[in-house]
Amino acid sequence: MKERIGNLLKAINRGLYEKETETALSLLAAIAGESIILLGAPGVAKSMVARRLKLAFKNASAFEYLMSRFSTPDEIFGPVSISRLKTNDEYVRSTKGYLPTANVVFLDEIWKAGPAIQNTLLTAINEKLFRNGAKETRIPMKLLIAASNELPAQGDGLEALWDRFIIRLECRGIKKEANFDMMLLDDSCDCPEMPSEELQISDEEYSLWQADLNKVAVSKTILECIHSIRHSIRAVHVEGSDERRDIYISDRRWKKIIRLIRTSAYLQDRHMVELADVIPAYHCLWQEPEERDGVRSIVINAAFSPLASRLTEFKKSLKEDIRRHRANNASQRLADGSGTPSLAAGMESRDYQTEIEEIADSILNMEHSIKDSLFVSEEDKMALRSLLEPLKKEIAFTRQDIIKLYD
Repeated sequence: MKERIGNLLKAINRGLYEKETETALSLLAAIAGESIILLGAPGVAKSMVARRLKLAFKNASAFEYLMSRFSTPDEIFGPVSISRLKTNDEYVRSTKGYLPTANVVFLDEIWKAGPAIQNTLLTAINEKLFRNGAKETRIPMKLLIAASNELPAQGDGLEALWDRFIIRLECRGIKKEANFDMMLLDDSCDCPEMPSEELQISDEEYSLWQADLNKVAVSKTILECIHSIRHSIRAVHVEGSDERRDIYISDRRWKKIIRLIRTSAYLQDRHMVELADVIPAYHCLWQEPEERDGVRSIVINAAFSPLASRLTEFKKSLKEDIRRHRANNASQRLADGSGTPSLAAGMESRDYQTEIEEIADSILNMEHSIKDSLFVSEEDKMALRSLLEPLKKEIAFTRQDIIKLYD
């Protein structure tokens, strides 16, 4: 599975530059059955990302629309069928080719839509349902990508719609000059190659995966990590100021975050969530861009906390036993003049060497999970490596300390 998803992402990204995070998290949202919003200035390939995501699914239909304050529900959900209105006195929309029949939907400038459109979108995004006349029909939408160059205005009643977008991602222009030059000279961006059928996801597979996602196990360690994040975001540092904000996250949103984390594990051939799967969750937790880095630090630290705490407790116990060991040997030498060291009473049952190797293996496994993750950005991987290096050094020093037990 992981190899296939990785190759699919490579195929989708062909001709795109520095948009790996956007496409990876959009695909993650699609498999989880969630939605994503891309925030950024015009011209940074937000719409191109949405068009590429259509290629991930076999025979997928797409709907794309640029919102304005003059947009009407007819333009999004389909016009009213005049013939059925005349014949049967039914107010029913002809939805073919519009949002209610699309698999991948892209709505640009989402906040410019009027209340009639936004209210219908709430149900469409969350329940995948569309009320057409007297009937409710299920929408085949796998992914909704929204885009805007601004946040929703406060006081306009847009909070509920904003909350529906489980992933919020800032989309920027190309940074590296080499990539920028290639983009300027690349004529294939607008005509991407279709991924092979072996890579594309069929409707049957998609339905099967939806059922399998719930079988991915979530350990007590992961839940404790989530608890730590939940408590810490009550005081998020705001970039460029001394302000701390209390970010509210609804229970519904936490439920969706867990599904997203399970999806990350599932698509990477794991039957149990790992701490590395939690890292991308920070994209789900900030409300305003200036909160992003503060939330990111909280999530990363929470993911590392179990390993760091385990090592700290281990070193504390080891230090105490080394002290007892030395005191025991000093007493023994005074009593019988023996120069042979021995372990203090009660220490024989603890295998420090095995324990430290187990901790070292856990750190190594996390390092590999992060390095190979399909959904952790390169920027985040660098930040995570900088946190792992001190832990690895501590392991080396602690191995040397264990020897002192036998001095």
